[in-house]
Amino acid sequence: KRTAASRLITVFWPRHSVAMQMVQAAADKVGLGGVLDAAKEAGQNMVGGAFKKMLESVVTETLEWLGPKAGEVAVENMEKKYTAIKSMTGASEKAGKAAADAIMGFKDLIMDFCQEAVEAPQEAFKKVGVLMLRACNEGAEKAVAALINSMSCAMCINACANMSEIIEKIKAAVQAALKQQMTSALQKKGAPSMITDKLEWGNPEDDIGEPKQKASPQQDDMPE
Repeated sequence: KRTAASRLITVFWPRHSVAMQMVQAAADKVGLGGVLDAAKEAGQNMVGGAFKKMLESVVTETLEWLGPKAGEVAVENMEKKYTAIKSMTGASEKAGKAAADAIMGFKDLIMDFCQEAVEAPQEAFKKVGVLMLRACNEGAEKAVAALINSMSCAMCINACANMSEIIEKIKAAVQAALKQQMTSALQKKGAPSMITDKLEWGNPEDDIGEPKQKASPQQDDMPE
């Protein structure tokens, strides 16, 4: 016989039959008051678990996209001041590779912080966001350095003396592109608006501490 507590649970949790049955069983045993906190926590973990998988997927895709994008932005901005870059063979490829190498160096740590999304999606995203912004900055700097190293000596000396302003501009542009790309990707994958509407990126200088756990190593497919 179902109790009033379990009947009330059905009203608020009609679509998740397995989860609902578990909650109803608990409600029958301990009453509604004793199960509400557990139900709330279970619901949060369901949302957080789904968001973690989305976040991991989006992070992987975005990091692969971000390196070439940082190189592209670096070339566009450097060409405005140093027109000779337009005639440099492979400038975009060199800048993109340098940026990609730097950015992908953040991947393992970012994936570690993604694990925290199960219990605290918004807090975990902020930590991931801080690291992604740091990756943007590192990628921008490495892309510019690759372009400078490809210049002639005379141009290089002149460029090195006037780089700070350009680098900051490139960092800002890459960060803006990152935010737009990542938010859009999460929405396309179905991330709930209750999370995406409240996402905070933080700042590259923010102290986010150490990850609470390590991500499981990704295994390559075994050859047949």
